[in-house]
Amino acid sequence: MGIADVIPGVSGGTIALITGIYEELIVTLDQLGFQSLLILKKEGFASFWKSINGNFLFILILGIGISIVVFSGIIHFFLEEYPIPLWSFFFGLISCSILILLKDNKPKDLKSTLFLIIGLIMAFSITQITPNGGEISLGYLFFCSMIAIIAMILPGISGSFIYILMGAYEVVIHTSKNSVAVLLNFEWESFSLVYSRLLVIGLGIVVGLKLFSKLLKWLFHNQKQNTMMVLIGFMMGALPKIWPWQKAIAFEVISENKIVTLKTETIAPWNFDGEPQLLTASVLMISGFLFLYFLERNSNTKDNAV
Repeated sequence: MGIADVIPGVSGGTIALITGIYEELIVTLDQLGFQSLLILKKEGFASFWKSINGNFLFILILGIGISIVVFSGIIHFFLEEYPIPLWSFFFGLISCSILILLKDNKPKDLKSTLFLIIGLIMAFSITQITPNGGEISLGYLFFCSMIAIIAMILPGISGSFIYILMGAYEVVIHTSKNSVAVLLNFEWESFSLVYSRLLVIGLGIVVGLKLFSKLLKWLFHNQKQNTMMVLIGFMMGALPKIWPWQKAIAFEVISENKIVTLKTETIAPWNFDGEPQLLTASVLMISGFLFLYFLERNSNTKDNAV
């Protein structure tokens, strides 16, 4: 999940769904709140730790943190220097994950099939939206952050992509980069602006996380089959976004040295403006597919042995 969060366009929720921890993640996030603090106060740390599924949460956060620290530089290097091979590997990986999830969660009737199609159409539509522009208010920034964290939980859609769509990406990046600089350089004139934005972003993330995890927990408890269909549909609908061969059709200049691609369109390898690296891409796409296939097969073999 940490590696996925480093890559724009890939959702940590996708990895959670692939690895089978998605439902436990949602339930654990829902348990975090004021009630757990009351347990800490009244019953002590051991009861509090158990109530929030502390072991799971600690291992998850540790894994995500280590992955971000260790792999962020490597991933960004490959994104800059070898984007087609990298996206090819992830395309194969996620394609295989969709087939595995469909094998374990087959549409049982017309209703579940419709939910699969709804998820597919929703995700594909989101990836085709033209990004917003204009002035960003604190209220709008709160709303963007709330939607972005929901996107991070959902498979197929990344939070950074939602920020770009809603026109808040530059503000969030600028705020994150300057949060330490204004303190180190004693830039008190910028302090209130930067930290008011940082506070609003944080509040939006917390509120979105809590509300959406509660909704997803209810859906898994009452409509698990249909919920899984929508989530798998989301992964299918977002698949064109990570197709290795893309043509940029809209840009935004963030700074002199940074240009963000706002919108792309999927093209065939032979229409790619540059070296399509077809052989390398094909090998890595198949490698990504087979890697997850054998990983899942090995996991099933161990489960059957137990």
